[in-house]
Amino acid sequence: MLRKSGPLKSQADGEIIENLDIDASGDHAVVITHDGVTIRNCRIRHSGGNGIHAEGGSALVLQDLDIDHVGAPEKGAGDDFNRNNINLYGCPGAVLSRIRARRGSSNIYIQASPETRLSQLELYDARGPFPRGQNVQFDNSHGSVLEDFSAENGPTSWTEDNISVYRSDRCTVRRGLVSYNNSPTGFAVMLEGSFDGLVEDVDAVQQGNGAFAAVTQGEVGSGGCRFHRCRTRDTYNSMRDGRDAPKSNSLSIYTLISEGASKHIIKDCVYYNLANPRNLIWKRDAIQPGSSFRLQNFEPHSPVRLQLPWEVT
Repeated sequence: MLRKSGPLKSQADGEIIENLDIDASGDHAVVITHDGVTIRNCRIRHSGGNGIHAEGGSALVLQDLDIDHVGAPEKGAGDDFNRNNINLYGCPGAVLSRIRARRGSSNIYIQASPETRLSQLELYDARGPFPRGQNVQFDNSHGSVLEDFSAENGPTSWTEDNISVYRSDRCTVRRGLVSYNNSPTGFAVMLEGSFDGLVEDVDAVQQGNGAFAAVTQGEVGSGGCRFHRCRTRDTYNSMRDGRDAPKSNSLSIYTLISEGASKHIIKDCVYYNLANPRNLIWKRDAIQPGSSFRLQNFEPHSPVRLQLPWEVT
């Protein structure tokens, strides 16, 4: 059974926070400022701040959590971009697993936190507003990993890039399902200003502006990224949910490299039922010759469905 709790803050290094039903209507629901803190087996409802806000703590462990931004409007963009379900800043080596999160400005925002590892995530309904709107974003968090996840949005969402790797080198995104994007400029998986990233075994469905991208960002370059066994299908090329039509005319893969950088690799990737099947890859001179992106029907990966400890009957 979960014990009722209001908002709380960490008190010491190595603290364990567990078995709580946390409700916060004002500021952040949980604030972490110590090293080695574990939060596990908790349900968190937040409306006036982030669900979990961790700053300056290393080796954080988040496990078996259900987090909901209950202050989100019925549909569309939220009124503040600081309402993330999980917000980490300066927290190297964090491990996040078995987490369900919904309706956050972004579900999970990882900033200046290298070597973070995320797995077994069930994510829904990112709400923005800009610059948020991601299900997961790595921001200046080199060497991080996202794996075994689903990111499901819909007509109530206000998305940007679903999965964003921003100025974060050597990151991996693998074994995932990314569903629905109503942003006129957003991609399912975007590696932006990042080098040597790997995206593999990820399915992108119901995308408009694009499925997969590896591009420069301002003065920060891009190169050497790999897309292996990535798939996209059922795209659109018109207005959706009151937002403008895709700016790219429904492009599938977008690639740019900086001067002197290694070209990107596209290997064993497929597409099916595209709104614009003539707009597959741009720019081709940013990818290695012999890349593979072909027409083939496929059944998308199944979404993650967690059963958290207190939900077991």
